Amino acid sequence: MLVRNAQLQVVSTQPLIARLLEDALHARLPEFPAASLVLDWPVGFAFQVVTPESAASSFVLTQNACPEYLDDLWNLGLLGLAYRSRTLEELAELLRRAETQERVRLTPAQRSPLTPAEGDLLRLVARGLANKEIARELGIANQTVQNGLTRVFQKLGCDGRSEAILHYWGLTAATKEPL
Repeated sequence: MLVRNAQLQVVSTQPLIARLLEDALHARLPEFPAASLVLDWPVGFAFQVVTPESAASSFVLTQNACPEYLDDLWNLGLLGLAYRSRTLEELAELLRRAETQERVRLTPAQRSPLTPAEGDLLRLVARGLANKEIARELGIANQTVQNGLTRVFQKLGCDGRSEAILHYWGLTAATKEPL
C-alpha cells in the first residue's frame, strides 16, 4: 500500500497504520521531503520494495534488531534506518535530514559476534539455501560450509539451522547463551 502526501510516501502492508503514521508525521512536519518511509512489517518487506534506484531516498523503520539483518538493510544504500522504538519526533527528524541527503542509522548498538564470512553463511541460510547451494554460491567446499555453520550456531546460541533462520529474521531470541 502506498500513501502519498506531498512528496512523502509511506509504504506498508497495513494501509491503516500507514495512514495514521503519515497523519502523525504530517502534524510534526508540514512539508515533507522527497522520501519514502518503508515500514518493514512483516520483517523482510523492505527487501521486497526497496530497489537500488529508490534506496538513496528511502527510510526503513524495522522491528528486527538482528545485527546481520540491520547491516543488510543498511548496505542497500538507504538514506535512513531506524529501529521500531523511535518516537514520532525522532522519525520526523530523520525525515528532515533527507533534505541534506545525510545518511542516518538509529539502530541498537549491538555488534554481531560473527565474522564477515560467518555473516555470509547466516544470510544464505536465512534465504533458504542448502549447504551444497551455499558452497556453490561462495565457491567453498561443503565441509567448510558445515564447519562454518557449526561456529555460527555456537556463537548465536542456536541449536541448529531453524533457530539461526529465526534469529536472522528477528522472530525469536536464541535459547542458549551465545559463545
